[in-house]
Amino acid sequence: MSSDWNDYADGWDGNSDVRLYANRAFAALDAFAGITGGGWHDKRVLDFGCGTGLLSGKLAPHVQEVAAVDTSERMIAVLAGKALPNVRALHADILDGRGAGEGLRGFDLICASSVCSFLPDYPGAVAQLAGLLNSGGLFVQWDWLARDRGGSGLTVQQVRDVLHQAGLDGIRVEQVFEMGSGGQAMPVLMGTGSRK
Repeated sequence: MSSDWNDYADGWDGNSDVRLYANRAFAALDAFAGITGGGWHDKRVLDFGCGTGLLSGKLAPHVQEVAAVDTSERMIAVLAGKALPNVRALHADILDGRGAGEGLRGFDLICASSVCSFLPDYPGAVAQLAGLLNSGGLFVQWDWLARDRGGSGLTVQQVRDVLHQAGLDGIRVEQVFEMGSGGQAMPVLMGTGSRK
């Protein structure tokens, strides 16, 4: 697999597994937070590591604004080409300290779908992201479930520890769905916590 996400951008939305992952992540989020229930119309969302915006597109009809941010210029170009209403597509690395200057703070929900296990400083990133939440705002991540530290993905305990270290409250970490690959089940966990 290439380390440059730009290489995957043009075919990303055509991958049925990628679309299924986004559908299942949104369904898990909706079941947890009631996104489609009507109470989110005045809320701002940050889709961190948004890729081509498959999750952003599902969130957008139910919220005031989605700030969709990714470090891959090509992924953002694909998303921008969709011209989704109330989705602001931004090519930026908001963890470098400059992104907050683009109005990237004061969020009611921050989503990170299959992003955190790829971050070089996962604990530091979540702490930074938690600081962009409004009081009571929700941080939600989905990542591959690793059976033990050092395996691909993240363990339940790793996620629980990082969310706790970031000062989040009401932490929940659980397997919410699984994907199949080569006849093997690949579990996906969802970690959630809210800013005090």
